[in-house]
Amino acid sequence: MLPGLEKYLSDERSGYAMLAAGPQYPHTCSSFEYPARYTISIRENSDTSLLFLVLRGKDRAEDINWRVYVNEVKVSRVFKPQHFLEIRGDLYYVYVADVSPIVKGANTIELLVKCHARDVRIESTGLVSLLPDESKSRVGVYLGISRVEKEYSLQVGERGFSVISIVGRGSGGAITIGGTSKKINNSFEISELLLDNRVDIAGPINVYAMVVNAYTGKPPDISLSSILVEPDKIRLTLTNSGDYVASNIELKLLRGTQAVQRLTINRMEPKESSEIELSKPVTGATAIKIVYEFSGYTFTRVVQLGQS
Repeated sequence: MLPGLEKYLSDERSGYAMLAAGPQYPHTCSSFEYPARYTISIRENSDTSLLFLVLRGKDRAEDINWRVYVNEVKVSRVFKPQHFLEIRGDLYYVYVADVSPIVKGANTIELLVKCHARDVRIESTGLVSLLPDESKSRVGVYLGISRVEKEYSLQVGERGFSVISIVGRGSGGAITIGGTSKKINNSFEISELLLDNRVDIAGPINVYAMVVNAYTGKPPDISLSSILVEPDKIRLTLTNSGDYVASNIELKLLRGTQAVQRLTINRMEPKESSEIELSKPVTGATAIKIVYEFSGYTFTRVVQLGQS
């Protein structure tokens, strides 16, 4: 794992971890009278929730005053960060708190941070939620501050596939996952499906949080095994060729980029096929968009009419 990130969880469980970043705008800790306010969307059935906040500046920890509230409950009144790193003259502090009892059953958290220091700002916020699920995975949760100046590669998982999420900040670097490279020029939140177990990071980049859900076998794969276009309808055969259940499946009939018809399916089991019908609009339908979820990750596929 990346040097500087501490392992907060690593075990096998029926479920997965979801990383949700708060609004990634810096907030200057100028006065208690001007607090930072963040709303973070979460899933209400979380078992455990870990809050993290990243502060950056030039003041010592003992010179920083703050109060942290989650859903109007005071979480912290004394600044005691668990992680610290100095980078090119700036001091970075990461504070982590277990807020499970406060946010249990909620689908959003309202985070209020009152802080005062001469030269400090809030750099990043986020929440890691552990969610129950019928699928088993190896869950890894890593929080802290890792600085990648040039290049760093890491192996994630041993076999099968993973869903990986990363929160951090960079200036001119890049992160490559599954052969796809994303340039990093500011605060970022990345969630990707990883099939080859390799992540490449080219700095300069700071990483504050990383969550990995590792699985065996193949991820759910919802595809159209056949498309039959008739004068008044479109007949489709939908197949899940993966080894896991796909949930919250939505099919959209597109005219250009506009959805002119929708159909939803709650779930599809592994190797399951289903025949469905869509009413065909008079003119202009060009494609079918398939969207579905697994392990908090959203898959998207677009199939042009006339193809399967």
